[in-house]
Amino acid sequence: MIERLRAFLAVIEEGSLHRAASRLRLSQSALSRQMQALEHELGGRLLERTSTGVLPANGGFALAAKASALLASHDATLIEMRRLLRGENEPLRVGTVGSAAQEYLGPAIAAFRRSYPKTKMKLLDLSPGEQIAALRRGEIDVALTDHGGNLLSRDFYTRKVATVGSVVVLPAGHPLMSRKTLRLAELKNEMFVAGLDSDNPGYNRKVTQLCRKFGKFRPKFIGQPQSLAEGLALVADEDAVLLLPAFVRDRATPTVVMIPIAEAGATWDLLVVWQRGGTAGPLRAMLDALPPRAPVTR
Repeated sequence: MIERLRAFLAVIEEGSLHRAASRLRLSQSALSRQMQALEHELGGRLLERTSTGVLPANGGFALAAKASALLASHDATLIEMRRLLRGENEPLRVGTVGSAAQEYLGPAIAAFRRSYPKTKMKLLDLSPGEQIAALRRGEIDVALTDHGGNLLSRDFYTRKVATVGSVVVLPAGHPLMSRKTLRLAELKNEMFVAGLDSDNPGYNRKVTQLCRKFGKFRPKFIGQPQSLAEGLALVADEDAVLLLPAFVRDRATPTVVMIPIAEAGATWDLLVVWQRGGTAGPLRAMLDALPPRAPVTR
């Protein structure tokens, strides 16, 4: 029926079966059979044959007015459904630890936009704990986070994107602030700023593991900042230190300094995390654009 309606409108627009058939790349006899079948299906005459061509009959005028709107709606529905089935209808929601977004997500976003130029992307700067909660509530489609891999892998698909070294955040004026690198053992007598477990699950355990393995001591923790900004402020206010992945270097403030940790094995995994189940086209394109596993960066 849809193709017959398209052919009918072509006949009306051209005023000739011959010209309409040429436009539709059909034989004139095939087009005539389509028009006869349409008239039979609708139960009345649609076209009047004249010596100069064809004109719409009374029923043809009515059908032409209705068919144009019907075909426009049909075509729009098909376009919408194709976008929906390709996953292009909804924006791709990406949660990220803000410090990692530019370095690791930038190239992937550029590649993604080349593949899905009409799909919007929404970037949300969330802590690891907020990312986990947002994934569970279905508020984001994918997350880029720096720890909690064991916890995340129980409920989600995870893949390592990069392995990064560590930096220690010292208050400005600290005796060690002029050093180019520091060994963890040199921080044995320092107080470490803790992570709030609901906001940074597994952070305190990770720091403890690194200090015990490479510095041979168990760190003493103070405070529970609600954000990285609060953690940096606590370093300055309490004369404490903070151990972090190296990609936070761009978050330094005038009141603190960041120095790389010398031990090559004192690293953090940067993970891409997504919901178990079907992976729509845009999400798959984003996952494919992220590196499968980058070398260690310091």
